[in-house]
Amino acid sequence: MTSAPGEAVVTDRLRGERPRDEHAGLYAELFGDPAVAATLWPDALGGPRTPAQASALLAADVLHWERFGYGPWAWFARDRFVARGGLERTDVGGPGGVEVLYAIRRDAWGLGYATEIALAAVQHARALGIPEVVGFTLTTNLASQLVLQKAGLRFEREVEHAGLPHWLGRLALR
Repeated sequence: MTSAPGEAVVTDRLRGERPRDEHAGLYAELFGDPAVAATLWPDALGGPRTPAQASALLAADVLHWERFGYGPWAWFARDRFVARGGLERTDVGGPGGVEVLYAIRRDAWGLGYATEIALAAVQHARALGIPEVVGFTLTTNLASQLVLQKAGLRFEREVEHAGLPHWLGRLALR
């Protein structure tokens, strides 16, 4: 993987770039997909996002980059958008944490992209000097738990997030 703060990141198969306004349609497709939304926001949490809600997520990602110098990337396999993922500040698991996160297009599930993105995020966090990362997913999302484990995160405990039980993993980077 190659990267520098503010630049694109490249793995063996993927290219991640800082999110920008032109990605609004891509975010709307990703987060509006009922299957993707079920892994992030099951019905109790609102389900698929509207284009306006997806645009708000994009705006938050752009602001996160401006504020912290890192954040989620928009990921492409060749020139096809496949995911959003990277690093994001969180208080889940303790105040001031940094989360490894990813959301993969349904038509790209099962191709190893989530693991590749999670590994790139961990490596980037190390390069930035971030002392540890966390990851969390619904306790029912065994595939996502496996991705986080492949990226080196180890189960710490079950936590409640947004009113639902979540698997929480942590990885010390120093």
